[in-house]
Amino acid sequence: MRPILLALIAALGVSTGAHAAEWVEIVAGKNRRVEIDKASILQSDPGTKVAWGRIVMKDEEVAAAGYKSVKALNRYDCRRGTFSTIKRVYLDAEQHLLREERVVEPKVIKVAPGSVDDRLFREVCQPATASQLAQMAEEAASAAEQAGDKPAQDTHAEPPTEVAQVEDRSEPEAHGETRTESERSILPQFIRPLTEAQKQAAVQARLSALKYAEAKNVSDTHGGDHATPAPAHAERAPAPAKAEHHDPEPAPVRKAESHPAPVRAAAPTPKPAPKPKVVLARAAPSDTHAARATKVSSKRAPAKPAEPDLSHIHWDYSGIGGPDNWGKLKPEFSTCENGNRQSPIDISDGIRVDLAPIEFSYLPSYFRIVDNGHTVQVNLGTGSTIRVMGRTYDLIQFHFHRPSEFRIGGRGYDMEVHLVHQDLDGRLAVVSVMLERGTAHPIVQTLWNNLPLERQASYAPEIAIDPNDLLPVDRRYATFMGSLTTPPCTEGVMWMVMRQPVQVSVDQIAIFSRLHPMNARPLQDMADRLIKMSR
Repeated sequence: MRPILLALIAALGVSTGAHAAEWVEIVAGKNRRVEIDKASILQSDPGTKVAWGRIVMKDEEVAAAGYKSVKALNRYDCRRGTFSTIKRVYLDAEQHLLREERVVEPKVIKVAPGSVDDRLFREVCQPATASQLAQMAEEAASAAEQAGDKPAQDTHAEPPTEVAQVEDRSEPEAHGETRTESERSILPQFIRPLTEAQKQAAVQARLSALKYAEAKNVSDTHGGDHATPAPAHAERAPAPAKAEHHDPEPAPVRKAESHPAPVRAAAPTPKPAPKPKVVLARAAPSDTHAARATKVSSKRAPAKPAEPDLSHIHWDYSGIGGPDNWGKLKPEFSTCENGNRQSPIDISDGIRVDLAPIEFSYLPSYFRIVDNGHTVQVNLGTGSTIRVMGRTYDLIQFHFHRPSEFRIGGRGYDMEVHLVHQDLDGRLAVVSVMLERGTAHPIVQTLWNNLPLERQASYAPEIAIDPNDLLPVDRRYATFMGSLTTPPCTEGVMWMVMRQPVQVSVDQIAIFSRLHPMNARPLQDMADRLIKMSR
């Protein structure tokens, strides 16, 4: 059970940057269509990703199938070309839950080229494109040439592995496979060995790339003062005998003549014609004002300085990539600047009502911990949920901020932990717990004991933690609608901020401060939001 459990933990580890569902059609059949939620594609372990896919039945097939759509959560091994289904969810036409199947022992399936699974796999894992493969071949050939090899003459050299071109088929049965309706869901396949024809095509592509690179160097040598000279050791690769596509031959470059140009006698300079005298009549007052107006209007307005290009800047908590510029870094981050329900806020002006308590159903779980460069994040296994306002949300992960992002009645705290939940429709609900200095917290100490040695590296110790221990004794809370506190600042997030803080020690705060001295977004505008608070 241990490897399976770790696979589930890795598969369900997601970031707080989750979007609302973004279903994209992969293939449309006679009786159903297959879609993938691009917003759910998330990195798990290195080389593996998880994503939601679904089959949507035509209306006339719903009665026979017993459901309108079936969603599948799949874990893809992008290096091995396999996938496994972790969970299936069956929904009716109104998207009400009919049943949920959690796969106890996920079956690893090889992706069949050309199948629906293959299309989904490519959408998730994004294999290299033809242009990227050609570039890699060119770089490899250039490196070999500099080392003294002549790969252009070796037509039997083994080309790099490439993704095989597959026929555009929509059903796995095209490959002689038979699957049940549930197995025919949202699952992809991968790379097969290259045929001899494909190997030869790859060799010809590499030769063409070498020939083009050499031709470009020759052309650039004569291209002007800023042209890059060709390397002295560059040689012209022989053109392939049967290449389907040939690069155009560069035009021959003529050498400059060494003979001096003949000197011509200078023509006599003509005398300038005398300027005619111009008598200016005094303009009428109205004409004078009109002339001045014309002169003023002819002046160009000062050019508006261009906005600096920040697309190459990664978001951060300070500097040019800081919160003030988040909305300018990428188009998908624009909500950070233009949204009207952004988080965090100061919770100080809410209405006190009898809020229904949050139904916490947390279970002990193994975990995977990672320092993702912005915070320390802990991904959990399945089973822990909350139920609030008639909806059930799965606990996905939790992470930390220093200092606290939210304030309660104007007061900030040393740290804050966000417990991130998501329901089957992709809606987010975050429980926030303030952390103040005091006695050491056992869960926090367990996490710090198992911190990875490097950022972006994750670690899954053989230790279980109970998320219930992160919650305060007093479960009263404040709730409101807000956004993610990190890019892309997606709105529509339901926040539940616990009013009672939990204690952590000074040493535990200091350890996190060494990793992330400040990772809190500034307070955002309230924008007339309704805040409800437990009495």
